Amino acid sequence: MRWNKTVLATLLAGVIISAAIAQNATAQIPVRRPSTGTGPTTRAPRQEPCWEVAGVSRSALQQRRGIAQQARHEVEAVCANSSLSIQQRRQQMQQIHQRERQEIDGIISPAQQDAMRTCQEQHHGGGHGGGGHLGGGHGGPCGEMTVGHKAHPMEEDEMPANEAAKPN
Repeated sequence: MRWNKTVLATLLAGVIISAAIAQNATAQIPVRRPSTGTGPTTRAPRQEPCWEVAGVSRSALQQRRGIAQQARHEVEAVCANSSLSIQQRRQQMQQIHQRERQEIDGIISPAQQDAMRTCQEQHHGGGHGGGGHLGGGHGGPCGEMTVGHKAHPMEEDEMPANEAAKPN
C-alpha cells in the first residue's frame, strides 16, 4: 500500500512539473500576427540587386560567370600539367586572367564593375576587399605556397584570419 502512495505522489509531481514546463515554454514563443498594413512594418524594404543598381543586364552577368568558369577550368588544366615549371604556370595563369579581365571588360564596363563593387560593399558592410576569394590566401592557385608565407601560419601563436566574402 505504501508503494502505491509513493508511485501516485511521484506521478502527480511529474504531471505538475510537466504542466509548468509546458506553460513556461508556450509563454516564451513569440506570437506572429498577420500584417494588417496599418501598423509599422518590421521587414526591411527589399534591396535592389547590385547588378541592377549598376545597370548590368542579367545576360551580361551570365556571360561573366561563363568567362570566369572557363578561366578556372584553364587554370586547373595549367595546374595539372606537371611538365610546366612553377614560373611557366604563373605566366600562363597571368595570361589566362588577363584575357578573362579583357573579355569581362568588353561585357561589363569598368564603371559598372566599380558601381557593383561599391553597392556590394554598402550592402555587406564593406571591408571585404575584392570578394570572391575564400580562405586564408596562403597558397597559390595550384596549392603551392606563395613567396613570403609560412607553411603553417599558426606555428607562432598567430590568430587565424577571419575572411568570409559574400559576393552578391
